[in-house]
Amino acid sequence: MPVRIGRNGARFKLDAFTYNCALAHAQHRLGDAAPAEFEQTSLWAALDYTLKNDPEGYVTRIIAMLPKQISFESSLHNMQDDEIDNLILQLKERAVEAKAPPLSPMLIESKVINGHDQDQA
Repeated sequence: MPVRIGRNGARFKLDAFTYNCALAHAQHRLGDAAPAEFEQTSLWAALDYTLKNDPEGYVTRIIAMLPKQISFESSLHNMQDDEIDNLILQLKERAVEAKAPPLSPMLIESKVINGHDQDQA
């Protein structure tokens, strides 16, 4: 969805162009032709170069362009209070699990003779 320019001015037009180009690039399928409005631009070429040579940097730059505020209103609007509380509790549990140190693997010892457990021999 292209950005609409709310104010007049070169900076806002450049911002809208940059955002629309980066969005088109992020949604672009590899191997397909670039959209006509961006294919000969330096920005498209720079995004291509960055994607090929520094994919992590590419993702970092694309994410930096995303809106900083996300609205959960549509998702949470239809949920009951107890469902929202349960969701928050689940998120807290996941955060605690993610911070917990990894469990050491359990060692199971078994003596095997000729492919069979010793107790079965």
